[in-house]
Amino acid sequence: MITVLLLAPLAFSAPVKVATWTASTTSAPNDARSFEASNLGDGKQSTAWAEGEVGAGLGSWVLADFGAPKTITAITVWGSSWYNTEYFSHYSRPKTVVAEYADGTTEEFTAADAQAPQVLKLKSPKNTQTVKMRIKGIYEGKGPDTAISEVRFSDNTNDGPVPVVATVASSSAVADTDGTYDANNAADGIADSMWCEGNPKSDGTGEWLELTLGRRSTVSALKIRAGAAFSPELFKAVNRPVSATVSFGDGGQETLTFKDLPFEQNLSFAAHTTDKLKIQFTGAKKGEKYDDLCVSEITVVP
Repeated sequence: MITVLLLAPLAFSAPVKVATWTASTTSAPNDARSFEASNLGDGKQSTAWAEGEVGAGLGSWVLADFGAPKTITAITVWGSSWYNTEYFSHYSRPKTVVAEYADGTTEEFTAADAQAPQVLKLKSPKNTQTVKMRIKGIYEGKGPDTAISEVRFSDNTNDGPVPVVATVASSSAVADTDGTYDANNAADGIADSMWCEGNPKSDGTGEWLELTLGRRSTVSALKIRAGAAFSPELFKAVNRPVSATVSFGDGGQETLTFKDLPFEQNLSFAAHTTDKLKIQFTGAKKGEKYDDLCVSEITVVP
């Protein structure tokens, strides 16, 4: 089965780094988990900010300060806690969000009630040093607090990694209580999500990912976190790639060799100008518990 997932159509954008996060309130820690505002920008879906107001949290806010004026074009929100599916349904999710910029102007957005990144596109690019996001409406959860796992701001430059706008996989493992293993997890910028192939007759050898780029670009390297790279225990539990062949839209091919390490690997090669690339895994190392090959993150480097 081929799995196709389309990402947000932000073909000419790059993530904007947030210098500091603050919040109107913060929920008290529980189950050894904290909910401070800085969780919103840590690149992990398993951590979250949760407001600590009495009631539904309407009017609660978080504020991102970029440290200097930046031009932003979109805000992507991972609503609720994405630690697992139980947490997602427990916490309320933002439905209506009012963004206030440094000059006092505001813009209102509506998010869908889905465990999927919600892209809130600005009417026009906005130059601002801060964005305060106030919760005006919610999708009610089973618990008393409203949560957000991650927030990402996008600008209108071509700087940084080449954006990926669509991901196709040869197969994907079935979702479970820990979340999904869909193709888009491999290029979502979130460290603790992952794609896992779902072919029961394979250790991952022969399986593939195809990335469609937001613009035709010269590509000279891939940064890849192989396996379940966010946990040493999970890294050993699943299959990891040993080698792969990368095919480019210009007809060229390159061979990748992976170290068996839970860290980002910078795999460079001769430059290719392309609008897509296909990574086919040609070798895999067996995991201690599961027989699915997994990849946590792929970054396309110009």
